[in-house]
Amino acid sequence: MRVREIDYDLSGRRPAGLLAAGDALCTFIPIYGQGMAVAAMSAVVLRETLSDPRRIPTTRRVQKALLAASRQAGDISARSDRPMPGAVGSAPASGPADRVAGWYLRRVLERYPGDPVVGTAFRSVLGLCAPVTSLFVPSVDRAVLLRPPMPTPAEPPTSPEEPGA
Repeated sequence: MRVREIDYDLSGRRPAGLLAAGDALCTFIPIYGQGMAVAAMSAVVLRETLSDPRRIPTTRRVQKALLAASRQAGDISARSDRPMPGAVGSAPASGPADRVAGWYLRRVLERYPGDPVVGTAFRSVLGLCAPVTSLFVPSVDRAVLLRPPMPTPAEPPTSPEEPGA
């Protein structure tokens, strides 16, 4: 994700009544396939924020909600791209916890193609259908920490009884 030069969620940074959404708010590298998901999530957040009878939909409140809708996608791409040569941006520097998380996520990446438990969780997170914490639930932890990587299936399953179906 590349956040534009203006932080639209901060007061005094935009004209009154202006809402930045979609590519005006942030742009995504197509390889992650998250742009359309974030656009749909932003549309839902916009509808909910503008129709909330309990709160006045100020420009700042709505803009913060739109930014929050793109946060997970931005975090995924910023952290994934940080080690790339020449990458610049605002992703925080690695600390001890990041190294442990990186080790765990490398194991997730080794296992998701062949392990249906890890694969389902990983694809749900990457597709923005589940929070990143879904990769750390006990069933995924067991598969990631205790099982060796399973071979990637060469063919799609032919029946629901096969692993990965």
